[in-house]
Amino acid sequence: MSLHALIRAEADTAERDRRLTDPVVAALVDHGVHRLIAPKRYAGAELDLPSWSREIQELSRSDTSTGWTAMTCTISSSLAWYLPVEAADEVFGDPRALIAGTAAPLGRAVAAEDGYRVTGRWGWGSAVTHASWVIGGTLTPAGPRLAVYPRADVTIHDTWHAAGLRATSSHEFSLTDAFLPFRRAVWPIGCTPGIEGPVTVFPYFSFLAAGVASVCLGVARRAIDEIEALAQAKTPQHATTRLAEQTGVQIELALMEARLSAATAFLDEALSTAWEFASNGTPAPDPVKARLRLACSFASGEATEVTQKAFAAGGGSSVFESSALQRCFRDVHVAAQHTVVSRRMLETYSMLRLGLGPDMSRF
Repeated sequence: MSLHALIRAEADTAERDRRLTDPVVAALVDHGVHRLIAPKRYAGAELDLPSWSREIQELSRSDTSTGWTAMTCTISSSLAWYLPVEAADEVFGDPRALIAGTAAPLGRAVAAEDGYRVTGRWGWGSAVTHASWVIGGTLTPAGPRLAVYPRADVTIHDTWHAAGLRATSSHEFSLTDAFLPFRRAVWPIGCTPGIEGPVTVFPYFSFLAAGVASVCLGVARRAIDEIEALAQAKTPQHATTRLAEQTGVQIELALMEARLSAATAFLDEALSTAWEFASNGTPAPDPVKARLRLACSFASGEATEVTQKAFAAGGGSSVFESSALQRCFRDVHVAAQHTVVSRRMLETYSMLRLGLGPDMSRF
């Protein structure tokens, strides 16, 4: 069975259990999905980010929770470029090890010999239940750091009871007085990477925005697939023609395709431009970063609206648990709620264009 066929076959079970099934996790690792953008030193594919985005879209088209998990784990694996080589060897030396976690600096560190003692609690811990190592953003005496902890140090709290993305296991997790050696804490902005590469030049905090947007685009593509199939099979109650033969549905479907294609092309163009700067070893200028964030937020918004249109076109058929349209509807709304693609990000682009700032170093 192909990877995508397996993902689709296991999706209902994953949804019910609120976690990806073991066969799917194993298959993702077997195919190297968890290290798509990691260095070759650690069995990574070193994929360029526009290609990575397209991979995440296709995985999300098969199942949103799987696409989301792949997206967050691959972003987490990018720390292999930034950590000192000694620490990266420790964390990423096992080619099958999954890395997951949260960047928000909710951990609090106090000085200790050769490191820190850390206590904290984080939310949105997607895939931490599958991970061997866990990232927790931590505020240290030296400033904020992305810190990596052994899974054994982490307590997972069963808090992920959500409308969508149910199988991502995005539970809260915590640490209590855990030891963090200096070598396993790094801040990707302005550091000297352990391994040089285009990834380390790309604006780090735009990774997640591009990833969330890619997931949303994949969900919307699945929603169009589903409404096309339903339209050819369904004759609504009190109607004499199939949905596919109704002019209103035909027009809506064409507009859905146009909107999704436009948003997808915009993201690809903006991401490719930023990646070209990174590939040349040059940090992206502020207008390029702002345009990328605009493309991410626009893609997420358009994907959400396209999915809503597909759900509505399906009529009463869309509301049942057996319908993939209702899952697409729930999943895309949860994914697009993420702050990195919120409508507030649209202000960033306009403020820059109008000479009002903002400081783009945090993007």
